[in-house]
Amino acid sequence: MSKFDIRKKKAFVCDLDGTLFMGPHPIKPAVDFVIENTKSGRFCFFYLTNNTSKTPAEYMKKIAGANIPVEPDQILTPLITLEEYIREKGYRSVYLVASAAVVKHMDERLRDVGVHFGFDPERNELAALAYDKELTYDKLQKLTTLWNMRNGGNAAVGLKTVEGGPIDFVATHPDNCCPSEAGPIPDVGGMLKFLEATNGMKPSHVFGKPSPSLLQPVLLQFAKDEIAVVGDRLYTDKAIADNAGVDFVCVLSGETTPADLEKYTGTPPAIIVETFDQVDCQ
Repeated sequence: MSKFDIRKKKAFVCDLDGTLFMGPHPIKPAVDFVIENTKSGRFCFFYLTNNTSKTPAEYMKKIAGANIPVEPDQILTPLITLEEYIREKGYRSVYLVASAAVVKHMDERLRDVGVHFGFDPERNELAALAYDKELTYDKLQKLTTLWNMRNGGNAAVGLKTVEGGPIDFVATHPDNCCPSEAGPIPDVGGMLKFLEATNGMKPSHVFGKPSPSLLQPVLLQFAKDEIAVVGDRLYTDKAIADNAGVDFVCVLSGETTPADLEKYTGTPPAIIVETFDQVDCQ
């Protein structure tokens, strides 16, 4: 029997893809549960996603489009962590592989400290890979060329190198695939494997789930036993819950299947439900 006690919970941190939405479409019973309990004030909800193909404002629009009341401080995304990283490191020149909207968002967020985004091998201090649904071969070629010129040493005969030392390389999250109505589609994790196979590129940091840093805004407001993470993935959603020391609600509306759970060797989720709304029926 599950030891999960919903009466102790004050905040749910909800994954989006596979938990509240499948592609652009809401998972209706889960969304209805969130709407009802947001309006009643029974629980606080936060929306956590590793998907960096969209800006926080776009996620606000998507969530609000499902009639869920939402405020900016409820959105948790690795773009927040990437921004903090750039500020902490003091980087001023960044090559960011991301959609045009995400690059524009990051440029606006970091304009106050004079960060320039663009491909500039002689000045770039950081290369960053986000989930780019506008990915082109040219972007990948520039990313690998940048690494070759700054981190490749003398491995390539005739390779043009530039002074300034090795460039830092990071990724927004580790997901191998993104759930969709058409099944799993390629995500950053797969792109990282592609890059490593190409020239040995490995990121110094991979942000997003399962790093507990994304949950800091929630942990500052609630005790750990008052929080539960809700998601459909064991290696990201459950992992971030475990790393933060909070309960995990596993939903079967996305990637994880009963067969996956049978093979899983880690500690079991606090509770397993078909869709999020069923957490209130235990």
